[in-house]
Amino acid sequence: MEKIKLKSYLGLYSLPVFILFSILVLGFQYNREKQYKADLLNTKLEDANIMLSKFLESVDGSIPKFDSLIALSPYANLRISLVDSKGKVLYDNVVKNVSKMENHLSRAEFVQAKKRGSGSEIRTSHTNKITYYYHVNRFGSYYVRSSLPYNMEVNELLSPNNLFLYFMLFLSFIIISVLFYLSNKLSVKMQREQIEHDATVRRHLTQQVAHELKTPLSSIIGYMETLQNNPNIGIEKQLFFIDRSYTQAVRLNDLLHDILTLNQLNEAPKTVEKEPFLLNKIIENVINDVSLKLVENNIHVETTIDGDIWIRANAMLVYSIFRNLMDNAIAYAGKNINIQIQLSSDDSKFYHFIFSDSGLGVDEKHTNYLFDRFYRVDKGRSRKNGGTGLGLAIVKNAIEFHGGKITVRNKEEGGLEFRFSIRK
Repeated sequence: MEKIKLKSYLGLYSLPVFILFSILVLGFQYNREKQYKADLLNTKLEDANIMLSKFLESVDGSIPKFDSLIALSPYANLRISLVDSKGKVLYDNVVKNVSKMENHLSRAEFVQAKKRGSGSEIRTSHTNKITYYYHVNRFGSYYVRSSLPYNMEVNELLSPNNLFLYFMLFLSFIIISVLFYLSNKLSVKMQREQIEHDATVRRHLTQQVAHELKTPLSSIIGYMETLQNNPNIGIEKQLFFIDRSYTQAVRLNDLLHDILTLNQLNEAPKTVEKEPFLLNKIIENVINDVSLKLVENNIHVETTIDGDIWIRANAMLVYSIFRNLMDNAIAYAGKNINIQIQLSSDDSKFYHFIFSDSGLGVDEKHTNYLFDRFYRVDKGRSRKNGGTGLGLAIVKNAIEFHGGKITVRNKEEGGLEFRFSIRK
């Protein structure tokens, strides 16, 4: 389980999603209310336009004075304009000399009415420089436009009812507060579980480390006690015990080095430095360093890598990836085998490798645990070969440190195949 860096799933996902949902609902409802109020005002002005149109039709198309009819309107400052299909103003109750008025066909409300039959717009009049709310309707060969000065009264008519918005804001605040409370509560619980989990892992790991350290230490102490209690022991026996003590001391040193490497990767990854280097050279060094073991076990290594591979990484860790895979194959795959290191592909971010052998492979039940610390397929054989049980764990952690992933499987023709990636 990874360390908890954020409040919890609720805090990380639910709160932002709900806030976004609330904003969308509020925005939708606000626009809906605004449109509703505009439609309400348009309906009232449209009624006036229809009434004037019918009155005009009742007098056989002549243009009467609408003043007496307009006086019946509930709006004292209602402005009425009559415009023909070409945009020429035929009548306006505010402007007496309409012949001097500009063509109105390009006005926004008339453009809308020409397309849809009606149109509305808020703008300043070119004639008297007063801002109006215009609504125009098209009736066959002419237009009737009603206008109201855009003042506090009209602004109030167009203003949406904010009661629902206030209710939604209040409801959103309550729900967000509840989610925040539950998020904190769940976070505390998860942190407590995380602490308990970490403590259990550390305790188990400490027991494993103590057990692994105990074996070589006990062997060294046993050999030294034998030499100390038997001063007259033969020189061959002395050399034998010294050699065995040295072997166990080397194993102990390797174990401590592996533990420190894993701890650094897990506890302080930021302290691990990276630099550009040629990966081909690392692989070449690994093969040279194990060349004697390869000859002893009649193991042939084939590399399929075209061109130079430059990466920015930690050279020691990248060396440990290929070295541990190589040591693992030499120790457990068997003799008279082939090892292949292949650059299978690359993309914009990663190089993808395949490390495989033609050896014995492992039982399928073990493959899911091969990267666990101190996990051994054959405990007796692993200790006999001097393995620390941390090699593949280091491989996995080192690859993940460099942004990659690793998988393992048994090949159909025999042997293990590791597929992994390293960031360029």
